[in-house]
Amino acid sequence: MTSPLCDNLNHRRSNSPVRCCPKCGAVVNARISTRHCSKATHDRSRRNQNLFCVDCGEMLRRDTSGLARLPH
Repeated sequence: MTSPLCDNLNHRRSNSPVRCCPKCGAVVNARISTRHCSKATHDRSRRNQNLFCVDCGEMLRRDTSGLARLPH
């Protein structure tokens, strides 16, 4: 097992319930297919304080920690 990209527990789970980590955007469960999200879905995810969408991995807001997602 590789070291996690961040401290989010989804990196350590063998069967994470989400495709992408909400904190760093890395794929944590590749068995879940990518979804095409709507603006409303991303707005809800932003209100939940997520930096990245857990369904598609898109960056939702900038973080002051300097964490940035590399393009696919």
